[in-house]
Amino acid sequence: MNLTEIFGWLASVFTTIIFLPQLVKVIKTKLTHDISMLMLVFSVIGNGFWLAHASLSQNMPLLVMALLIILISITLIVFKYLNEHKS
Repeated sequence: MNLTEIFGWLASVFTTIIFLPQLVKVIKTKLTHDISMLMLVFSVIGNGFWLAHASLSQNMPLLVMALLIILISITLIVFKYLNEHKS
């Protein structure tokens, strides 16, 4: 693994883990009012484009990061929707 790949993986790991504290907090507290739905939607869209770019350029660290952030963002969207649309 060369230095470029190492930096790519490190960037991917730290960019992905920035979402984890929010996800853990939402799972524990079930509070989602202060999370912006628009931010989450843009996160899915933007990372969808990163995923496509990473696939075309065969950039594995970027591909993994984009996929994980999409999954985390969709999970947060589901929690937000369910918590704010209870009967």
